[in-house]
Amino acid sequence: MVSQRNRELFILFGGFSLVEMLVVITTISTLLAIILPSLGRAREQSRRVVCASNLRQLGFSLKMYSMDNNGKYPVEEMCGNPQSALVQSLLPDYSADRDIFYCPGAEAVEPYAQSNEYGGPGGDSVINTDENWERYYISYKYFSITQRDTRMPLPLSLSEYPHLLTEDSPSSRWLMSDWVRKNVPIFPHMEKGGWGGGRNVLFTDTSVRFVRHRTPGAF
Repeated sequence: MVSQRNRELFILFGGFSLVEMLVVITTISTLLAIILPSLGRAREQSRRVVCASNLRQLGFSLKMYSMDNNGKYPVEEMCGNPQSALVQSLLPDYSADRDIFYCPGAEAVEPYAQSNEYGGPGGDSVINTDENWERYYISYKYFSITQRDTRMPLPLSLSEYPHLLTEDSPSSRWLMSDWVRKNVPIFPHMEKGGWGGGRNVLFTDTSVRFVRHRTPGAF
């Protein structure tokens, strides 16, 4: 006996030849191959916008902190994790939202943060987990620091350390940015690493811009 399912398939495809069915399947596969990457890029573009919003909120929080602390920003030893001085300075008085410390696209670069192959050492996690939050591991880099971090392609000369930022610092100074490390093949938001790639940058005037590697003086 012919099952109900087979009857339905016969009704659906009975009017098509095998060649016609193959053409339909090929056409659908081609359309999916074209559409899916576009959907991925659109999704990552949305994450990049949320990430920029996070940095902007952190910029406002840091500005409020500086107004209450003689124009000074928190100071970290280096721009890499852990970033306890930054987090402890802003919470709970200037920011109550843990999520703004984490980029929604951080999972894409987590393997590179964990790896020992890119300026090491590895074990630097940048995703939003309870464990990371408790040890002050966040997604972003913070640039009011006392020592140079050799893993970072900073827009600074060696003579500019310690790099202590205040609310009177030039507006062109970087205050925070997306995570990055030297020689990584991928930056956040599906950006290729190295020349031509880019990242969200928070400046001391609280503006946020997407800065590409090829921008003069950016890296």
